[in-house]
Amino acid sequence: MEKIHNKATELVLAAATGAEDSDNPRPWDYGWCSESYRHSRTAAISSPSGPVRLSTEGVARLEELHAALAKQPQVRDQWSLEELWGYLATLIACVHRVDDREGKAREFLARIIYTQPSLVVFPVSNIAWNGDPIRIGKKNVIGRLDDEFVDAIQQLGGRALSHKDLVAEYISKLKHREPRIGFAALVPGQRSKARSQADRNLQVLVDLTMMLVTNKSDRKLWSLRGDTNRPGVRGITLDRKAVEAGLGESGDHQELYSSPLVIDTLGQSGAVEWLGEEPIPLRELLQDDALRSAVEICLTQENTFLRRLHVAARWFADSYWASASDDAALAAGVALDALLGSKSALPGRAMKERYALLERDPQARSERAKEHEEIYATRSVVAHGGEARKLSEGNFLREMQDSITWAAWRLLDAHSTFSISSEKELESLFEDLRWGTREWPSTGESSDGA
Repeated sequence: MEKIHNKATELVLAAATGAEDSDNPRPWDYGWCSESYRHSRTAAISSPSGPVRLSTEGVARLEELHAALAKQPQVRDQWSLEELWGYLATLIACVHRVDDREGKAREFLARIIYTQPSLVVFPVSNIAWNGDPIRIGKKNVIGRLDDEFVDAIQQLGGRALSHKDLVAEYISKLKHREPRIGFAALVPGQRSKARSQADRNLQVLVDLTMMLVTNKSDRKLWSLRGDTNRPGVRGITLDRKAVEAGLGESGDHQELYSSPLVIDTLGQSGAVEWLGEEPIPLRELLQDDALRSAVEICLTQENTFLRRLHVAARWFADSYWASASDDAALAAGVALDALLGSKSALPGRAMKERYALLERDPQARSERAKEHEEIYATRSVVAHGGEARKLSEGNFLREMQDSITWAAWRLLDAHSTFSISSEKELESLFEDLRWGTREWPSTGESSDGA
């Protein structure tokens, strides 16, 4: 990176050469990502000594600088390229004002090119938590926002290690009602990139857990809960229990439910529709050793094979948190496709075969094939605007979702049994299972204990 550091320094110095004071009292730093703004006469950059404008040549050098940095994978992973325009522009404006331009240019650029992972901490909603915080994945901590949570963050190292007081102060000033559950992550991104990466880490953790947890009905984890009950960044996603408690004190809790008047052939009635559900007992779920180990594998091991479980979990979550059964069925179908599919589109027959081949017992594979046929047929009816009768029969939607969970565990079993870590190896496994040159072990338990 030293070569790009040197080149970037030259470009900053060139851009700062023709800079001058601007008479625009309202500089728009973020607006420099817009080509029309940065080439306009009113384009200005803020600096400690007042607004600055660049010459036409200076703007050209800024554009060259941004293009050079944007080519670096490390920079792309750490910065929002749109947001980076404003930071580079203000960097040039600051260099323009100092005597040692080259020294300052190198110093400021080093903060952009050579960065440490960022620490992101935020409260989360719609998650229940009892007990100590948990460190999970590479650099994530989740738990109640208390002293133990602050201590657990220190174990992440890096910036977390040197900012204990700042984290504790942040938590003490939060105004959210109880329950207050928090999430912390060390991520490579900076500023808005860091926030989005940490948010994604939370969603992946929740989505994988919900996809892989078995016996959902026994745990009272009902689907069709509605997106309003989905875990997320608190303040962006409302914590239903906290809002319910707050409105209850004022007598306004009726704002959380709908009670329409229905007049029909039997007279009049007034049903109540309530979308509030119990928060997801995430810590309780992760106390299951097999489940926690599986989630850890998906979060910490990076390969193209496990990536399909991340994608499937995201679609499974869309199915689980949907409000309508047809939306849930469509998302469930996509989740199953993500688990079984290939980069080259496979016909339904091939997908059915793959699903059946995940079954250890050859005698049970015909039933698995029929199971996939029903799922695929239902998904297709919904996708083409039809009404799938299956969705109104018993617990078919739950059965669809349970099939995704089963398939996900079977793929994890393939990962451990056959050392599958790439798409090519998975393709080879299915081909060998098809022709009988490889078989699932006949003894021992599968990864989910089934």
